[in-house]
Amino acid sequence: MINQILNQVGSGLDKLLNLVPLPGKVTIIPVKQYAPVPIPNGSPFIAMFNPEQWTDKEAFVYNDEQEEGTQEAVQRFNHVKSRELAFEILIDGTGASGEKKEVTAELQSLRQTVGFNGNLHRPNKLFIIWGYFIFQGVIETVDITYTLFRPNGTPLRAKVQLKFRQDTDSVTRVLDMDLHSADLTHIRTILDGERLDQLCNAIYESPRFLLEVAKANELTTFRTISPGSDMVFPPIKK
Repeated sequence: MINQILNQVGSGLDKLLNLVPLPGKVTIIPVKQYAPVPIPNGSPFIAMFNPEQWTDKEAFVYNDEQEEGTQEAVQRFNHVKSRELAFEILIDGTGASGEKKEVTAELQSLRQTVGFNGNLHRPNKLFIIWGYFIFQGVIETVDITYTLFRPNGTPLRAKVQLKFRQDTDSVTRVLDMDLHSADLTHIRTILDGERLDQLCNAIYESPRFLLEVAKANELTTFRTISPGSDMVFPPIKK
């Protein structure tokens, strides 16, 4: 089951990369869903120029626990915040670079790609692709600075600062998870020679949850489990 999902995701990303019209240019693709197969949901936006800076931020949250009479707090891990991606793109309508775009039209195209989708009642889900970098998320802020105008006031050049926040769905969360605490559901593909008591001990730090795991997987016996089969290890209150 898990291998099938992984194959679907890999195939889906290959198809997604084929949608990038100009490889090497920052491309933003709206999709209906991320996984197991990304489904495009509109036209991609291609940046005129690649950004000079690319900020990929990941923050870890801790709870300070300080014992009475001590000067230092113990940092207890709480959770990992959603990743943030930020970069700035330039839209140039002067033609000085050899490529000329109408700034107003480009900004409208950008807003349609990243902004609120009336059919979804929310902003679009997005893939941001640049070279080997693939980020999936939603728009957080669009900050536009106009730097040059025609005599009639229409913009000729604009700098656009974009900030995105990572977004996942249930399938992606399962595939990305590298956690082993007993309060999370785990799906394991059984390897040759593995025993259920050993797996319970590794996941729950105790082999005494054999019966709960066997019941969750509708096993008639826990003494023999088939290599290659997928087994669910549910959250169990100790």
